[in-house]
Amino acid sequence: MNTQLIKSSVVGAIALIASSFAFAAPVTDIKDFTNNTSTEYFVDNDANKYDSPYYRDLNQDWTWTHTAIAGTFSSIKLNISAFDVDYGTNFWDEHDEISVWDGSGWFSLGELAGASDIWAFTDFDLTAYSWAAAQVNAGLQVHINIDKNNTYSWLVTLGKSTLSLDGGSQECVPTPGVPCTSKVPEPSSLLLLGLGLLGLSLTRRKAAK
Repeated sequence: MNTQLIKSSVVGAIALIASSFAFAAPVTDIKDFTNNTSTEYFVDNDANKYDSPYYRDLNQDWTWTHTAIAGTFSSIKLNISAFDVDYGTNFWDEHDEISVWDGSGWFSLGELAGASDIWAFTDFDLTAYSWAAAQVNAGLQVHINIDKNNTYSWLVTLGKSTLSLDGGSQECVPTPGVPCTSKVPEPSSLLLLGLGLLGLSLTRRKAAK
């Protein structure tokens, strides 16, 4: 085998391996009405957003748990879809706090954003927390403290909670009842795969000669 053939083989193998990682790593775990437990209250569709037991107040806080996912991750992001969050900076505005279990206690990520009578995602980035990967491995537990300041008896409905790892594999909209769809691979991933296939093709051609 000549030097050029070796180079082609190495380039092809490296690019193919890299592209494999690019395609295999991203994953999205989705919690919504399709996998509610008896203590989880994601609404089934938009028409029921004002109905009990989904439209909940300060006395109806609840917790949900994402599927346990093994591995290490370059990014960990939690996106929560909520309806009718009258968020503001004043004490008497709506303040719905989101916390996650960090292995020893509940850690506050912040509050839901949004506006009156609309569906909106609030994004939380867990990537920098040293305990986050272990909790994802165990099944990330998430808790909502509704109207934590106990002001005007604010109510809120949740549509879904998506846990996106390494960029995530699904595209989701905040409205409940609308299924998430598979993400289109990024151009960089497609380029890596193309380089890998090209390298292997060149290797086969030279070997045949």
